[in-house]
Amino acid sequence: MATFDATLHIQAFESMERGLKTVYTVIANDEYSMISSGDRLEFGSYGSITVGTVRRYPDLESLATAEGWRNVVPEADTEERAISLIRATDSWEESEERQRGVMALRVRETRRK
Repeated sequence: MATFDATLHIQAFESMERGLKTVYTVIANDEYSMISSGDRLEFGSYGSITVGTVRRYPDLESLATAEGWRNVVPEADTEERAISLIRATDSWEESEERQRGVMALRVRETRRK
């Protein structure tokens, strides 16, 4: 099992803790290309998640449709809003998304430090 560093978004982490957000989304870049079930994402000193299923999609729209946008961004009121909230984060690069695609990481377990 490998450990990967991830950008902390407190609201997203707390939604994962409560079981509302069951899919964590990342761009399919070189850093995450080897991630697999059982690996862990570390959110600094805040906490971590254990990854369940890993799926790859060409873009956020495909991911949101297949995984269910409420599982990705539970606080959004529409699929379009969920996608725009992800793309609005400082760490998200739309050009990289178009080039590499995205990954849906099913949250198996959440732990706060």
